[in-house]
Amino acid sequence: MFVNIFCGLVLSVFVLLLPLTGMAEETEGKENQTQQWAISVGLFTRHANPSSDTNESTKMLGLSYSDWGVQRFSNSYGKSSIFGGRRFHTKKIGHPRNKNFFIQGNLYAGIIHGYGDRFPSIAGFIPAVMPTVGFGYKNTTLELLYFPTPSGGVFTSVLVFRF
Repeated sequence: MFVNIFCGLVLSVFVLLLPLTGMAEETEGKENQTQQWAISVGLFTRHANPSSDTNESTKMLGLSYSDWGVQRFSNSYGKSSIFGGRRFHTKKIGHPRNKNFFIQGNLYAGIIHGYGDRFPSIAGFIPAVMPTVGFGYKNTTLELLYFPTPSGGVFTSVLVFRF
């Protein structure tokens, strides 16, 4: 039940924000984009249906530039994995009284390597699409991420610092 509520919340916020703001990449144009570096650090992870040997500590660390990034993490089976891909995002929706606080929908799309034969893959690479909702203050954002899996999915929080 928690999985359904969380997924519904993440998808609802993302779907509601898209028509209102459009994808920032599409609406702002290349000349108005700010090129930013970002460091992402995984905080906590919870599996929807954990087993006794499920790894709940991802030790995620990532680096991105201009919405293209790579993250290294320890997967559900304790093996080192790498995600590489692109971040698509809505415009930031600021708080009415303090524009430094904001909410933002994101969608990460890319490939993951490091799961071996646990998922259908091509040469060990699997496609990945992960929606997030980010709550931020200035250049720091706490993103709540959902990674869908056959056993119900994985929920991860990620702290992102942009500079």
